[in-house]
Amino acid sequence: MSNAQRPHILILADDLSGAAETAAVFLDRDVSLGIDIGDVHGESDVRVVDLGTRVMSGAEAADRVLTSVRTLPTHVRVIKKIDSMLRGNIAAEVESLLATGPVVFAAGLPALGRTVEHGVPYIDGVPLNESGRWALETVDAPASIADLFGHVPTRPVALADGIDGLGAAVDSGAVAVFDVRSDADLDDIVGLSAQVPGIRLVGTSALAAAVARTLQPRTPGAAPINPVPTLVVVGTAEAVAVQQVSELERSGATHVRIHVDHLLAGTDPTPVRNAVDAGTALLTVAGPVDPARSSEISAALADLVARAIRDRTVGLVLTGGETARRVLDALGVNTLHPIAEIHHGAVVSRTAAGGYVATRPGSFGGPDSLVAMTAYLRGVDSTHSFSHSEALA
Repeated sequence: MSNAQRPHILILADDLSGAAETAAVFLDRDVSLGIDIGDVHGESDVRVVDLGTRVMSGAEAADRVLTSVRTLPTHVRVIKKIDSMLRGNIAAEVESLLATGPVVFAAGLPALGRTVEHGVPYIDGVPLNESGRWALETVDAPASIADLFGHVPTRPVALADGIDGLGAAVDSGAVAVFDVRSDADLDDIVGLSAQVPGIRLVGTSALAAAVARTLQPRTPGAAPINPVPTLVVVGTAEAVAVQQVSELERSGATHVRIHVDHLLAGTDPTPVRNAVDAGTALLTVAGPVDPARSSEISAALADLVARAIRDRTVGLVLTGGETARRVLDALGVNTLHPIAEIHHGAVVSRTAAGGYVATRPGSFGGPDSLVAMTAYLRGVDSTHSFSHSEALA
């Protein structure tokens, strides 16, 4: 394939674990691939950028997205990756995209039971706003996609309406919104959207996977790694993480619990360093966590990790997008090269310095998720966990 024929795809994510999750769907395609943090730092056929907009205000997030796309060459295909539970500044980001070209919105991650039917988002058949999965958010979950977008104009389009239906939505200036019940629906949406020049696609990693399926496949080789001591940092408040932490403890990890008050005061990193020396260290935050202080806590956790592993070769397992981003910022890492996916969303990447980082959204994975991720980095067990399920919060 000549350079002129190669795809040029830019994917904009709102947090780091989501960026890695999305990059992983291109691992078995014949493309070069990279993840950048903050801004585009490298060149490849597919570039995934963590803009960090999940923790910004709506206005800041919209500006970051607009700045990222308004000067792009017309041949670059843009995909805006969103959270599969519709958290973040989605309406503001999509409104800014709409100012640059037509937008198709197709939320849904069917492999994990997240669908949209008649404009209503569901998790395992339960409407999102009744699922309890937004319990840690400061606002209520949207009851519908129209509710999510508020004043931003939307227009439902059925796949049966074909290009005429999509064209009518685009011509009206509204966001074209599709239901998503299956990966086959996403394949059809991508095929239909390809007929509209300059269209921006907005959806979860499953929509990016549908784009990836249109590209030439390749057989990925096993990604050899040098086994390293591992530090697992659990920065998510998702209930599913409790069982995953217990399973990792049972596998022999040394658990270091830092009370949130001590963390914010600047705790001594020695216990974490000693735990890493034992082989596999697990770092969690104890005590009541005020959601309003989550960014402050993530920053303090990242500072502790950076001080604990300075001048050491350590494999990192980072759960939760904000925690992952903060840790890599503290370590001065701005580019990742994905090499393997342990299970859906659990992605191992290599840094420019040759280190390894495994990231995963906080709510993803079965009980053995952290065990499988640390085993891969330590070279203990080459068998990947194939659990694509999630425990309900």
